[in-house]
Amino acid sequence: VLHAHDFRNAREFTGKRCLLIGSSYSAEDIGLQLYKFGAKNVTMSWRTQPTGFHWPETMKEEQLLVKVDGNTCYFKNGHVEDFDSIILCTGYRHNFPFMAPEHRLEATNIFNLPNLYRNIQWFGTSKGTMDADGRLFYLGMTDQFYTYTMFMMQGLWTAQVIKGIISPPSREKCVADIAKNLAINASLSSYNSQIDNQAEYMETLRKRHITPYHGKELLKCSKVGNKINTMRS
Repeated sequence: VLHAHDFRNAREFTGKRCLLIGSSYSAEDIGLQLYKFGAKNVTMSWRTQPTGFHWPETMKEEQLLVKVDGNTCYFKNGHVEDFDSIILCTGYRHNFPFMAPEHRLEATNIFNLPNLYRNIQWFGTSKGTMDADGRLFYLGMTDQFYTYTMFMMQGLWTAQVIKGIISPPSREKCVADIAKNLAINASLSSYNSQIDNQAEYMETLRKRHITPYHGKELLKCSKVGNKINTMRS
């Protein structure tokens, strides 16, 4: 049994019967890696709803795991099956114990984060925090739909700020932007609204730095994501 945080190499699961607890990004990513590297079979246990994707022949989804007895696993729908490995794909918590408290990001897995202009550059807006002269950046901290595309664009934005190619606005404007986006979180109650919000965020980053991506491509990705989630629901 291990958490997705500790997953490093799918080869160690070659020929194994694998159970993944969860049905979101981590489970999808790890499940496909296990399939690629020859796991005997992969089962993803879901709590709220299955993904509904057409998985390869040796991958499937089952309802919530309710009991484990040795290698035997029992599911909410009455299904019983034996497994060799269980991987907990149950999400992450931001944890930066090595950072000074006044510069430490304290946030759950949300789309718009406190203290971070463009969800990247640190400003001490919360109680007990302090500014870092614009020299502290957190990347990849938001909940995401665009994943690696967004990570790369955040990296490009950060690099260009550090190099002085682009300059963020005044502290007052940055803090106001952080507050505005934090308030938007309350309205992101559906997958479609979340995808659209992140598409707008990506477009904001794209307009502010040199990037290989184009606005039409991001809009197309947003429409595809919305269509997939409509089909799943």
